[in-house]
Amino acid sequence: MELKTHDDRLKLTNGRLHSLVDARKPEGIEDKKAYLVGTGIASLAAGCFLIRDAQMDGNDITFLEKLDVPGGSLDGQFLQNKGYVARGGREMENHFEVLWNLFSTLPSTEDPDQTVLERLYYQNYDDPNYSNCRITHNRGERYDNGKLNLSPELAKELIDFVLIPDEKLENKAIEDVLSDKLLNSDFWTYWRTMFAFQNWNSALEMKLYMNRFIHHLDGLPDLSMLMFSEHDQYTSFVKPMVKYLKDQGANFKYGVTVDNVEFSISDDKKFAKKIVARDKDNNDMSIDLSEDDLVFVTNGSMTEDSGYGDDNTPAPFKKEAKDEGIWNLWKNIAEQSDDFGNPEKFCSQPEKSNWESCTVTCHNEQVPEYIEEITGRSPYNGGTVTGGIVTARDSSWLMSWTVNRQPQYYGQPEDDIVV
Repeated sequence: MELKTHDDRLKLTNGRLHSLVDARKPEGIEDKKAYLVGTGIASLAAGCFLIRDAQMDGNDITFLEKLDVPGGSLDGQFLQNKGYVARGGREMENHFEVLWNLFSTLPSTEDPDQTVLERLYYQNYDDPNYSNCRITHNRGERYDNGKLNLSPELAKELIDFVLIPDEKLENKAIEDVLSDKLLNSDFWTYWRTMFAFQNWNSALEMKLYMNRFIHHLDGLPDLSMLMFSEHDQYTSFVKPMVKYLKDQGANFKYGVTVDNVEFSISDDKKFAKKIVARDKDNNDMSIDLSEDDLVFVTNGSMTEDSGYGDDNTPAPFKKEAKDEGIWNLWKNIAEQSDDFGNPEKFCSQPEKSNWESCTVTCHNEQVPEYIEEITGRSPYNGGTVTGGIVTARDSSWLMSWTVNRQPQYYGQPEDDIVV
C-alpha cells in the first residue's frame, strides 16, 4: 500500500532509521550565502541547521538584527533602573521534535558537559512540572478543580469546530463560531489564557492551534504537559545557539533594520535579488543577492516595537508599530506578490492585538507568602512554583501570572523572587 503525505517532499518511514543518518552535503552549498532577518529562536535554529545538517560554512551565514542583542522575544535580562525584564517566551512541550533534535547536540549554558536537551529533560524529570492552582477568583482563592469541566454537548461542539473546513472559517471571529456557553466555560479560560486568544481573534487561527496542540487537552487544567528551563529562556536556549553559531564563524550584525527584500518575479519562479537595510544612523546596509543565496524571514512578531515602562512610568502603547520593523518589511514584500500573504490581517488593529507584560521583583517575603498560599509551594525551594500561569478570573483584563524556578536569572540575589 502506498502512503501519501500532504507534501511530496515528506517521506513516511519506519522508526528512527533516517533520523540517525547524517545528511549528505548538498551539491553547490559552497556557492551559497545565507542571510537571516532577526535572531529569534526560529532564525537561530535555522542557522544552526544550515551549519550542522546542510554543512554550510558558518562564515557564509549572516544575521541581521534590529536590536542590540539576539534572542527576539526570548530576551530575559536585567535592565538598569528597570529590573528584570522578559518581554515574551515560548511554552515548551515534549513534541518539539526538531528543536529537541538540535538541542540534543548543543552544550548547555549551565553545564557544558550536558546538552541543552539533557539539562531540560532531567530538570523536568527530577522536578515534574504541574500546577496546583490554575485559576483563582475572589482575590486569590482557588477556583479550578483541575478538570476541563466540559459537558458532552460542549465537547461535541469542539469536535464539530475542528472539522469545519478552513475556507469556511476565513474572516470569522471565534465569537462568531463558538457558543456563548463554550466561551464562558472553564475550558475556554484555560485555553484562551494559555495561548493568548481573545474572543474577537481569528476562528481559523484557533482551529489551527487546536490541530497543533490537541494532544495536550488532558494537560490543560494542570499544565503537566509543559517543560520549563532551569533559567530564563535567553540563558538556557538562546545563548547555546548563539555560542555555537559564533564558534562556527557566523556573522551577527546588530542595529540593522531590514525594510524590504526585493524580488525578481516571473511566471515560473521568484528569487530575492536585494535586501534593503539600514543601520541606526540610516546608513545604507543593503545587500545584493545572487540566485544561489538564501534569505530567511520570520513574518510578524509578538514583541515588535515593545514599549518599556518602570515603577513610575507606564509602558507606552506604540500604535504605529504596524508601520515599522518586521510589519513594514512584510508589507513591502507582500506588495510584490499576492503569494507573500496578507500582513494586514495580523497588524492592522493594534488595539485588538496588543498585550502587556510586566516582571515584578519581590525583595522580601510579603508577596511570596501569598504565592505560597495559592500554589502550596514555597518560591524559595528552587523547584517548580506555579507550574505555569495562574489566571485571576476576577481580573478585569484576565491577568495571568507565573513564578518559574528560582533563581530565574544569573546574578539574581537569593532573597529575590521574580514574578
